[in-house]
Parts: sequence; C-alpha cells; structure tokens
Amino acid sequence: MLISYGISARTSQAAMVQARANGRKVGLLRLITVWPFCEAQIRELAGRVKAFITVEINLGQVHLEVQRCADGKVPCHLVGHPGGTVITPEAVLAKIEEIA
Repeated sequence: MLISYGISARTSQAAMVQARANGRKVGLLRLITVWPFCEAQIRELAGRVKAFITVEINLGQVHLEVQRCADGKVPCHLVGHPGGTVITPEAVLAKIEEIA
C-alpha cells in the first residue's frame, strides 16, 4: 500500500498503475490533509496489507506517523528525500519490486 500526499501522490499513482500492469497488487492511500492524521484508517489497513510504502518529499515525518499507526503489524518503508526534485515513478516502482 502506497501512502502519499501532494505532488508525490501523482508519482505514486503512476507507479501503482505500472505495478498493477506488472501483476502486482498495489493500492494508494492519497492523503488530502496531513493533520489530523488518518490514524484509524492506517490501523485498519495494517491488518489487511503486506507492507506500507510512504512516498514523500520530506525527511520522513509522515512516514514516522505511518510507522506509529501500523504498530509493527506490517513492514513500513520510505521513498523520500528532502526536496529539490520530484520523486520519480521509477523510484517508487523499484521499491515495490524490492519489497515484493
């Protein structure tokens, strides 16, 4: 399950489409607002998905919240950097393939 917001959500969506075309089961949770955080939804999804991948142009602040809400039930991975460029769909797809 990809989790993203802002411009990174478009990158995540493109990666999801490509991953699905490659036969991977991948979903996207697009955050419209970061706060209040969607804690209940992440906790519920943690019982149904194999892993979370947070995609953010940031140092992982949202990823830390995803990890907290997942509460160790599933692995949580980060595709991110501190800014300056947009994360590419290829970088997200590479992480999906690495985990799969």
